[in-house]
Amino acid sequence: MHVSESFKVMNKTGCNVLEKLRPEEFRQARRRIIECVLATDMASHASLLSSLKAKIETFSISKGNNVEKMVIQNDLPKTYENQQAVLGICVHAADISNPAKLFDIYRKWVDFVFLEFYSQGDLEKQMNLPVSYLCDRSTTNINMSQLGFINFIVDPTFEAILQIIPEISPYKDTIRDNLKKFELLVKEEKDKKEKLEKEKFEKENQEKERQENEKKEKE
Repeated sequence: MHVSESFKVMNKTGCNVLEKLRPEEFRQARRRIIECVLATDMASHASLLSSLKAKIETFSISKGNNVEKMVIQNDLPKTYENQQAVLGICVHAADISNPAKLFDIYRKWVDFVFLEFYSQGDLEKQMNLPVSYLCDRSTTNINMSQLGFINFIVDPTFEAILQIIPEISPYKDTIRDNLKKFELLVKEEKDKKEKLEKEKFEKENQEKERQENEKKEKE
């Protein structure tokens, strides 16, 4: 839908940023745009990242070295495929890049995302449908979800891109800093929960002891 709407806009006078391309160039540009948008589908994350990691290993790419071996080859179809792998993972990384932002901005976007998730989950409950992952406001722990998101999705993605484009290292540092902040939030939540449970336990024991004392006095 996003691609379709984008090309509808480009059909309007003065909006076609691709109008100077030759027909074959336009077709390739359109194909690349479509594939980049499809690369943002989280269902493709594992295969996309796995494929890129394999290419990085095959061409011994590290800290920006040997990238040209992957993206410039005599085999044109292979060149296209490898270039598209890099483009796709970069667009995908941009799509999941909230943890690479300053923490206050990142946290606001987390709230926006879960507002959408929970609204979806509420509708699914109303329609007696299975509630989608992370969409149940009664069971989802937002801070814990960010630990998993960073550790298993965002950080590995940026780590792979870092080998190709070492200039993104400041974003990688920010991701690690934000991970530590969410780890602290999770710890604070855990400590608070344990404190409340301890207070509840002590209160119940005190009440039990009080009742036993009253019983003894009556006897």
